[in-house]
Formats: sequence, C-alpha cells, structure tokens
Amino acid sequence: MSYRDNIFNSNTYEYLNPSQSRYGNLEFVGLETTAQVVTTAELKAQLRVDTNAEDTLLGAYISAATLMAENYCNRHFITAKYKLWFNSLPSTFSLYYPDCSFNFSGNENTHDGIHYLAAVGSTYTLFNNTNWYSNQNVSPCQVTVNTTPSNAISESDLTGATNDIYYFQFRTGYGDASSDVPNAIKQAIKLIAADMYYFREDRKRAFPMASEILLQPYKCYL
Repeated sequence: MSYRDNIFNSNTYEYLNPSQSRYGNLEFVGLETTAQVVTTAELKAQLRVDTNAEDTLLGAYISAATLMAENYCNRHFITAKYKLWFNSLPSTFSLYYPDCSFNFSGNENTHDGIHYLAAVGSTYTLFNNTNWYSNQNVSPCQVTVNTTPSNAISESDLTGATNDIYYFQFRTGYGDASSDVPNAIKQAIKLIAADMYYFREDRKRAFPMASEILLQPYKCYL
C-alpha cells in the first residue's frame, strides 16, 4: 500500500513500527487549511492565459498536479493532521513522515500529543505534554513516552474497561500557507498542470521531466 493510498483515501491502515514490532491504525484527519500550493492566478501567468473562462478547469488541474507531486515526493506540502492509534501505549515509537510538528494552542482536547479514553463512553483526554517528548533531529521522528508520569494519570489506571485505547496526534507538512512551500515544488506543480492543460489525452510519461528534476531533492524515501 502506497503513501498516497493511505493519505488521500482517508482510511485507516496497519502501521508497523519495526523497532517495537507494534501495530496501530493511522487515521488521516484532514488538511489544516484550504490553501492551494499554487493559485489559479499563478498558473494562468505560467500559461499566459488572461481570461477567466477556464478557471474551474485550471483549479482541477492544480489539484491533480499537487496530488501527483505529493505522491512522487511521499510527503504533504500543506500541513495535514494525523492520529496514530494504539491498543497499548508503547514506550517509544516512530513517525514515518517528514516535517512532523505539534500544535498545543486552543482547547486541550484538540492539542497534538497522546490522548486516551478514560472510561467507556467518555471523550478522549490529553496526556500532559510534559510526559512525552520528540526527537525531530532524527529521521524518522522518534517519540518517547513516560508511561507513569508523576503529574498525570498512569498507564495502570487506564487498564480495564477501556482496553487501553490511545491515539497520538501530530502534523506533517511545510506549513499552512503556499508561501511555506519551497519555490521549486511550486514551479514543478505549475509545469505538471500546464502539461495537463496543453495535452489533454493520456500519455506514457506521468509528468514532464523538468518537474521531476525539480521535485527530486524533496523526495522522501519512507
């Protein structure tokens, strides 16, 4: 199963952490914003199109070209949110996604980090984020959990009716805005979309060679 199958079908799938031999389900929650990596105006400038008659079509090409570029690079460009589910809380696990980040603003129930089901029928509660830490200087990002934190509920308190149901929420991507995405990626997407515009039939090569060269430095080998 490919990276893109997992992300854009919004399904869960078995997620193996080889270092721990543990399985969980990875759930794609959604994108943080509706921002496009490339705007319709930017593509029209690339194509030298000065009318609005085909804006809907160009928008569809941008979406398809972005999907192809992300699939090739094995990464999100605009920030996306995920939940990694566990039946039991491991002491360490890895996040096999580039550019992982964590958001702790707003309501704590929406914070990134470890959440648990305290009782059957209750809502998920956040583990205090001082009780886990991440090492983002290694690839993949490594998360280490204190399973018996002194200032939060202990794992032993969660054993029983809940069957120890947890999820770890995190984000991946360059940022929430188009300006956060490297210019080379944006240019590659414009070239792919332009190719779709000029050549509307299927073709042997997925997208132009120039776009592949531009994307190559950003490809993540999972």
